[in-house]
Amino acid sequence: MRKPLRYTFRFLVVVAVVAALPALLGPASPANSPYLSALSNLTAGSVLASSHCPNKVCASFGGPCTKAAGYICASSGGQCFTKLCQ
Repeated sequence: MRKPLRYTFRFLVVVAVVAALPALLGPASPANSPYLSALSNLTAGSVLASSHCPNKVCASFGGPCTKAAGYICASSGGQCFTKLCQ
């Protein structure tokens, strides 16, 4: 009865080592993988705020922009929006 128990233990050790090999070796490098996306090497650049402030505000609702220090005037859909420069 002792010999079959020893063979069973050895078999379980071998199965455990084979099962642990992928975890120990780690995944393949994604650069060498045939399953890459066509967009995988594209990266988005960092978004930087403009340091230029146009110094304009809305003169009236939907009206033209006029000069004023420290503001941005933008019109969209017939409406004028004024924001502070940052």
